[in-house]
Amino acid sequence: MLTMLFWKKAWTWTKHYWYWPVIILLLIFSMVTGTASREKIFQLFDKQKENYEKELQIVKEAAEKVSKEKTSIVEEYSATIKKIEDDHDVKLEKLNKEKQKELADTIKKNKDSPNKLAKEIARILSAEHHENNR
Repeated sequence: MLTMLFWKKAWTWTKHYWYWPVIILLLIFSMVTGTASREKIFQLFDKQKENYEKELQIVKEAAEKVSKEKTSIVEEYSATIKKIEDDHDVKLEKLNKEKQKELADTIKKNKDSPNKLAKEIARILSAEHHENNR
């Protein structure tokens, strides 16, 4: 029972601190094989570090590229929306001027008949005309 508890504790410790046994084994290996193996191990660690930094750089560049693309798309969208709104305002102004001109012409034509004038104005303004019988 005592040995089972010891092995469970050892396994738990190894799961949490796995790198210590690895480091100890690497140190023992490097002592036994000499300095050439140690240098190769350190070169391996350096290569891994370089590869890691290259990968981080690639990820950072990709994120910047995506960010720039999003920004340009949002700016293009905003410009398009603004252009559409401006065009709409111009068309609305033109339409209002056309309606004003048409109203002035209608008033001139029908100044003697108020009932006909009211019907024409209602038609131009897209409104309903109700005749009053007094």
